[in-house]
Amino acid sequence: MTVTSGDGEHREVPFSVSVARPDGAEVVIAVAGEIDLTTSEDLKETFEEALQPVPGKLVIDLEGVEFCDSTGLATLVGINDRCNTQGVALRFLPSPTIRRLASKTGLSTLLPLA
Repeated sequence: MTVTSGDGEHREVPFSVSVARPDGAEVVIAVAGEIDLTTSEDLKETFEEALQPVPGKLVIDLEGVEFCDSTGLATLVGINDRCNTQGVALRFLPSPTIRRLASKTGLSTLLPLA
């Protein structure tokens, strides 16, 4: 993903997100790279698209995530809240980075980490 800073400089941010529907009841969103202020909006949009139609199960595969800032953590909490509201069974597959952040911030008790 290419982003432009305030001074007009372009830089590549490592980020990818994809959606798979291995069966009719489960959706898998795979995320790799960085989840931050620059990329979290793309993750939110992908999540919203994955809810059409509402699946019975959602897996967020974060095993390829190398960096996550507070905006990214807030995005994950928002996904969790939305799934709870929609009645979607959610499971996060965390990378070591996400597991460490969730543990240090207390989110490991809130987020359904595998």
